[in-house]
Amino acid sequence: MSNDWRKQLDGQLKDLAIAAQQYTHLTKEKRIALTRLINAIWQSGKLVHPYKGQFQLLYQDIYDEAVQNLFFYLCQDNNINKYDPERGEVMTWINMLLTKRFFPEAIPKVIGKENEINLENSHLENIPSSQPMSLFEQVRECIETDPELIFCKEHIKGHPEANFQALAKRRCSGVSWKEISAEWGIGITSLHSFYQRCLKKFATKFHEYLYV
Repeated sequence: MSNDWRKQLDGQLKDLAIAAQQYTHLTKEKRIALTRLINAIWQSGKLVHPYKGQFQLLYQDIYDEAVQNLFFYLCQDNNINKYDPERGEVMTWINMLLTKRFFPEAIPKVIGKENEINLENSHLENIPSSQPMSLFEQVRECIETDPELIFCKEHIKGHPEANFQALAKRRCSGVSWKEISAEWGIGITSLHSFYQRCLKKFATKFHEYLYV
């Protein structure tokens, strides 16, 4: 990536972040601004891969979990306001969050607490529990209500109980992959791969639900 292109990308991301910060509440306009920012971050190719070479076959599952939770975090009402344009570029902030918070947090969720990396307590604030409905909460509501009865029908072959709705509700409630694996007798990798496929498959449905 040339220096000119890098500067252009940094400028674009900064503009998108500042645009999202202009809205005090999680309005439709703010959701659209956040969606544009997240899409640009994902397509930038500048997301780091922390702890590369560790965790062997489960690395991609951990990474996917971390990135997903990072993007959910950005969708919370005013978390985007924690980015300070005067202190650095958007990707510097994003990659710090991914490396210092969301990747370490994803490790025990995917492979169990005994394999968690021990890091110093971060100065980052936790996500507030009392705030207007976030994008994450709206997607969760969509999955739980399942207006077209499509999420409960999408299941792992041979395991009708392991449907997308049931899996998503457990994950949204903080149940670990290890606990779900033990409950259903299905490998963590299979569960996580199914979950990621469903998120991609139903992305259009989520978008329709959010922006009607």
